Amino acid sequence: MWPIIWDFELFGVPITIYSFGTLIVLAFLVSAFYVRRRAVRTLGLDKEQVLNVCFGLLFLGLVGARLLYTFIHHADFVKEPMSFLRIWEGGLVFYGGLLVCLFWLAWYLPRHPDLLGWAFADILALGASLAVFVGRWASFFSGENYGKPAPDLPWAVQFPPARGSAVPPEMRGIDLHPTQIYHSLYALLMFVVLWLYLRRRPWSGRATGLFLALYAVGTFVIEFWRADDAARGMIIEGYVSTSQLLSIPVFFAGIAIFLIRKRPDDAPRA
Repeated sequence: MWPIIWDFELFGVPITIYSFGTLIVLAFLVSAFYVRRRAVRTLGLDKEQVLNVCFGLLFLGLVGARLLYTFIHHADFVKEPMSFLRIWEGGLVFYGGLLVCLFWLAWYLPRHPDLLGWAFADILALGASLAVFVGRWASFFSGENYGKPAPDLPWAVQFPPARGSAVPPEMRGIDLHPTQIYHSLYALLMFVVLWLYLRRRPWSGRATGLFLALYAVGTFVIEFWRADDAARGMIIEGYVSTSQLLSIPVFFAGIAIFLIRKRPDDAPRA
């Protein structure tokens, strides 16, 4: 739709502002602000410490998301290794970032008991939902994650010819499933569900498990409407993508966390 926001020169140096990178930054800011506010208000955590964790998750999430994308498209990156750094142009797989962040949190939080472990993780799950809600619009504006043709769909979208768009020429100007918006609205629904669930004061950690299970289900279903098979990496051509395959263990991990998380009556809750 709008891959490039602004082209200009600064002291003779051409500079391009991409919508993808801009919206990823916005997604982080919205998520981090919410996580800090809620963690300080409900758990009494130090706001600077919370922000440090958020910045750490941003860095690890971007690296993990880019690494998984690189693994899927390793042949392209072998030809041009430095293109790994050009994340502002797109090319991120959310599951890569999610898994790296989860492993890091599993290592980091037990070593910092003042962050209150699972209770803080529940707030991070809320923040992650907000980040996906905003961040999926980065894919929409850049043309990534585009959907299959949908000529009779009332809410179908069309991507016009635009420099920097990830939508191939043969898919431009025709009605497509707005799969990026599906993901975004589903993430907003997840946020509402988690927010309402946490109002019931559940055992700490259960909201984290619920987030993982819900995200896995939504991703598995929405992937069926995506048409960018070459970009997302197909495990079974035309049927099962990399993200769908990863959704299966993530779903069961979420269910397992939800079922086994128990707490003493005085444990902190988000």
